[in-house]
Amino acid sequence: MTFLTNLDDTTLKAGTVPTFALSQRGRAGMQLLGAVQKFSSGVLRPIAAENFAADKRGKALSAEHEAATPGGSARDRIKAARAVCESDNVYRLERFIQRWVAEENFNRGIPAIEERRAKFEAFNAAQGETELMGTLDLSKEVSVPKYYDRVEWHLEPGGWDGYDLYGALFAYGVGPYVFSHGGYAAVGVGDDITQQRAKTIRQFPKASYGRIYEPGCGGVSTLKAVNSVFPDAELHGSDLSPLLLKNGQKMASRFGFPVHLKLADAAHDTGEADESFDGVITYALHHELPPKANREMFRELFRIMKPGADIVISDPPPFRAVSMFHAVILDWDTDHREEPFFSAVLHDSLDAMLEEAGFVNVESYAIGQDQYPWVTRAMKPETLSPAEAA
Repeated sequence: MTFLTNLDDTTLKAGTVPTFALSQRGRAGMQLLGAVQKFSSGVLRPIAAENFAADKRGKALSAEHEAATPGGSARDRIKAARAVCESDNVYRLERFIQRWVAEENFNRGIPAIEERRAKFEAFNAAQGETELMGTLDLSKEVSVPKYYDRVEWHLEPGGWDGYDLYGALFAYGVGPYVFSHGGYAAVGVGDDITQQRAKTIRQFPKASYGRIYEPGCGGVSTLKAVNSVFPDAELHGSDLSPLLLKNGQKMASRFGFPVHLKLADAAHDTGEADESFDGVITYALHHELPPKANREMFRELFRIMKPGADIVISDPPPFRAVSMFHAVILDWDTDHREEPFFSAVLHDSLDAMLEEAGFVNVESYAIGQDQYPWVTRAMKPETLSPAEAA
């Protein structure tokens, strides 16, 4: 996804930020959403959490959830905990606000961008092809998976490619005025997703990497963080969205680093050579794929990684790693923020999927509040077993 949370980013090349802004009305609308979301997650949610903790049934479910060997299924436990939460008016109001803001990001944001359409189009056109860095390959015909094609991710009308100026909407509207406050989905209130990305990249165990690949790279926000930590690495990425890839190359060029982007379904065929990458990063990707596609992707990533290469993953924490109340909060996104595979993946284990694909030294841990970012990292063995080599 192409967006910034800080328009004063000093790493942007001179002249690459528009000299115009949203109208006062458009900007005020986005600022209102940011303030309301911050109140919802920063004030109402802690009250709802306290109410859940004080409830007799909530206490029992939390104790069961935190037991060394919990009884019953996690799905049944979350369902019961959700019923407790939904009996609380504070929780219901907090969740209503979260859904309202998620919708209004587009109901208010798109009209705000449309007011400046001519200016944004002229700004984009001014960045000629000769100024673009790296490469962009949209030549291969890719069959879009049904699980991807029919979803309006995060309530975006039409999905990732449903609006031609989504890049501008996130970079100059939703990003700096709403997302910058945190407090949505798995992101904690007050957290800056830009800083979270950089912190995640620092989980790579080696001091330097030659070539790094990101499946589902979107608008290169994560590859920008990779470049900030490993400025000498050659960066490659793929995505199913032509619009995000085009925006990503433009954004990377404005930050002054080359990326090599390709339209591809990385769960099946990255189009990359065997054993050609020293590192792989995935960021907030796996909860947007069904478990079967994740398993297929890990096998494909294993194929393109060199022996001894590292993979670092950041995704929402599994339900087993968070409190009972927070598990309900995360589970809510599945049905209410167009995240159809969110709960399925959080019930599953990325650690186990990596081990199934052949990775070793698998470990997972949190590096932020509410267990997010949740990092999972592993390595491709230096020497393959006879079965793997075959």
